[in-house]
Amino acid sequence: MRSKLVIILALIVAGLLVFSALAEDTKKEEAPEYDYIGAKKCGLKPCHGKDGIMASWEETPHATAYDDLTDEQKADESLMKFYTTGTTKKGDVLTGVQCEACHGPGSDYKSMSIMKDREKAIANGLLMPDEETCKGCHNADAPGKLGESAEGFDFAKMMEKGVHILPYSDEKGE
Repeated sequence: MRSKLVIILALIVAGLLVFSALAEDTKKEEAPEYDYIGAKKCGLKPCHGKDGIMASWEETPHATAYDDLTDEQKADESLMKFYTTGTTKKGDVLTGVQCEACHGPGSDYKSMSIMKDREKAIANGLLMPDEETCKGCHNADAPGKLGESAEGFDFAKMMEKGVHILPYSDEKGE
């Protein structure tokens, strides 16, 4: 009788483990993967080319971060996470710290109908950057001036400078 009880308990535990593993796989499959589209698409006239965000971002060091590297630095793969944004489905490397480096890949939130609804945009992958987002690059592991500035990185002060104007205002920020 005792051995039957042990077998039954073992089967229950094994069943729970299998069920747990299947549930975890289902969760992983449910998490959507978004693709990078590039700043050029964000900056189209009906979108951020019209509201001034693209133009104000183009004036920042983020926009030209990659261009400021030497050829030797561009060949150093360890630097690329700091000076490129990602790769499109077509395989194009998005150079510089583009929109999606802070706001997440835009494939599913890029359309005007989604972007007009902030909650819908966030549900489709839009990230609203915060201090931790900035510290993803502005940290002690970062190379050169970027790493040196990380020690004294002051998020509030940097937000005063901004990385582009905010939508529908003249203020700098997100």
